[in-house]
Amino acid sequence: MNRRFTCIFLVVLVLAVALPRTAFADPTTGAVQSTLYFGLELSDGGTVSERDWTRFLAEVVTPRFPDGLTVVDAYGQWRDPALADAPIVREATKIIIVVHSETPEAAVALADIKTEYMDRFGQKSVFHTEAPLRIVE
Repeated sequence: MNRRFTCIFLVVLVLAVALPRTAFADPTTGAVQSTLYFGLELSDGGTVSERDWTRFLAEVVTPRFPDGLTVVDAYGQWRDPALADAPIVREATKIIIVVHSETPEAAVALADIKTEYMDRFGQKSVFHTEAPLRIVE
């Protein structure tokens, strides 16, 4: 857990330092960091291939957030809360971190990304967190 947190922190730090400030929202207008967690296990026992992931990223995610994003390879686990005594599912995971303005368009783009992933790969959900950000120079 500490290693994953450190990796995510470093990625966000690099983005905050390396990209021009114009790529980020003014903090007064509502900068948000959205983090999406994509499990790679398929219901048939297979996994989402790197080729399929790359195609999904190029066709679905990048057009909606062309100014930049970060992809992190991770390992996660979850349990379906809708099932009594559900087993813990452990799987390879892709994490996408996007810093964006808090706008209706961004909310729609994120919802579209999650829906497309679930439809394309037969997933029950895409875990999604958001946190307000203050970008500092």
